[in-house]
Amino acid sequence: MPVTTAPALVVRGLVHRYEGEAGGLLALDGAELRLAAGEFVSIVGPSGCGKSTLLRAGAGLIATSPGTVEVLGGTASQACAAHVLGLVSQDPGLLPWRTVEANVALPLELTGGPPRGTLGGIAEAARALVQRVGLERFAAAYPHQLSGGMRQRVALARALVHRPRLLLMDEPFGALDELSREELCLELLSLWEQQRASVLFVTHSIREAVLLSDRVLVMSASPGHMVDEVPIDLPRPRTLAAQEAPSFAAYVHRIRAALGAPSTSTAHSTGDPA
Repeated sequence: MPVTTAPALVVRGLVHRYEGEAGGLLALDGAELRLAAGEFVSIVGPSGCGKSTLLRAGAGLIATSPGTVEVLGGTASQACAAHVLGLVSQDPGLLPWRTVEANVALPLELTGGPPRGTLGGIAEAARALVQRVGLERFAAAYPHQLSGGMRQRVALARALVHRPRLLLMDEPFGALDELSREELCLELLSLWEQQRASVLFVTHSIREAVLLSDRVLVMSASPGHMVDEVPIDLPRPRTLAAQEAPSFAAYVHRIRAALGAPSTSTAHSTGDPA
């Protein structure tokens, strides 16, 4: 897939229904989304509003109709075939019989080599990402020997090892404790600054969304559609100190209001209603 100036992801009028004995569930009803090249956008919304469904549609994992999904100027299938699409979910999905480095190397083994323009081979590319996420001491360890946060670092490195142009992330830090979550947010920001892939990030944490994003999209309750778009004008590169800025609190307040959630200054990132 050639590099273009096309948006990373465009969703228009997307509708998706999960069929069932009781008549099915309408998950998305006319969802719209536009993600620019190199942009970091987060989606928040009530549980069951269709956030993950929208992300899976962008990855080409579910069929949707009516509506259209364009990925990097083409289809999701074309992006997958060109190895320019990365996906990270809440479950790291590591292969238990492969070491940390071998798990990270897996996408390159499946595609036949390291990304064009990189130095060295598959092992060198995987080793560089393992080091980049701070796991060089555990390169020969197996998933069962790692903490939850470390396993998610491996999953992140694996998704980035082939240098995707679009990275889709479905609540990747949702199962982690608050400290691990903050560490991985900072790691993700650092990696994003380096590679500048376009990122669509689904989260239940309002504060996490504000810390990471250029824009935060707010979805309605099911059937899901966008009810607000909040541009985040905080300087980059960002650190946890950004959360102390008055504007940060104002962004959180606006998103809570769009969600219909009670505003409170004492909520922590793991307890945000979304």
